[in-house]
Amino acid sequence: MHRSGGSGAVDGANSKKQSALESAASESYLGFKGAEDLGSGMKAVFDLQLLLDPDVGGTMTKGRSYVGLAGGFGTVVGGYLDGLRYGIYGKYNPFGNYSVGNFASMTTQYDRAANAVAYISPNFNGFTLILATSTNTQTDEGELNGVHVPAKTPGGNKGDDRLFSVNLIYANGPLSVDLDYETTKAVGYSSSRLFVLTTGASYDFGPVKVSGVYDVIKGDRNSLIGGNIDLGGFNLGGLAADEKYDRRNWFVGVQVPLNDRARVMASYGRVKDKTLSDADASKWAIGARYALSKRTELYADYAQIRNDSNAAFTINPKGNSQGLSGVGTRGIAVGMKHSF
Repeated sequence: MHRSGGSGAVDGANSKKQSALESAASESYLGFKGAEDLGSGMKAVFDLQLLLDPDVGGTMTKGRSYVGLAGGFGTVVGGYLDGLRYGIYGKYNPFGNYSVGNFASMTTQYDRAANAVAYISPNFNGFTLILATSTNTQTDEGELNGVHVPAKTPGGNKGDDRLFSVNLIYANGPLSVDLDYETTKAVGYSSSRLFVLTTGASYDFGPVKVSGVYDVIKGDRNSLIGGNIDLGGFNLGGLAADEKYDRRNWFVGVQVPLNDRARVMASYGRVKDKTLSDADASKWAIGARYALSKRTELYADYAQIRNDSNAAFTINPKGNSQGLSGVGTRGIAVGMKHSF
């Protein structure tokens, strides 16, 4: 992978050329997943993922993990769960959420939520409903109060980022549609609501598949994305004290199969900042995939970001919470992905 170039507020060290040997097509992880038949149509389910950096080795980090029950009523799971909005970004972007071409790194993401419980309904004529909640999305309960400025006297659940989400999915043949509503609120703080409304859709015409997402994300000044948050000298929106986070994000994508093994893809999207002036940005990407087998694939992607004068988006293949900072505004990645 190679990244370089500056645009808008991306300059200095962040615009220097950088070449790296690392995964730029998907997260590398070791997973354990299974189910136990409990009888009467019930089964216990579990999933445990440990994320890896195979290029440098080192300690494994936590990925998705849960236990739950499944039956005719649907599925209920609890643990460290994938974010619904984050999943929609990956589902409808041709590059997914892990590529120099991803669009998830262009916006604040709850890629996973801690202390979470979710219900997934059975499929009713193509419709599926997901309900999810979390008592504190980021860490152990009672451990998030200190990021607020000024912070209130700690104790109990003060500062916990409590989440509620509803995701309605329709899938029928070539058509897929998602509608997601999410909101969080910090316990003990006024003006702390975060609000997200995301819709995504795709249609597979056969010779070409088109897809897209439109996304509204807002945060009050004391929400986890607002101006009164200190995450070690920065906040997620580059905001001043008491400022609210207010952005619109959208992208469109296309995939074209060339034959049984090869396909090409492209995407284009924009970020509109409703709070800060001259802080909008756009990103486009092109790429190709070639399957050597069912489990092994070659990839080649190129992406470029154009920032307004006060925007500072950079190229990062990680579209999750690790994608907050990257390098440069142009990126190219070539490699091989193997699943087992």
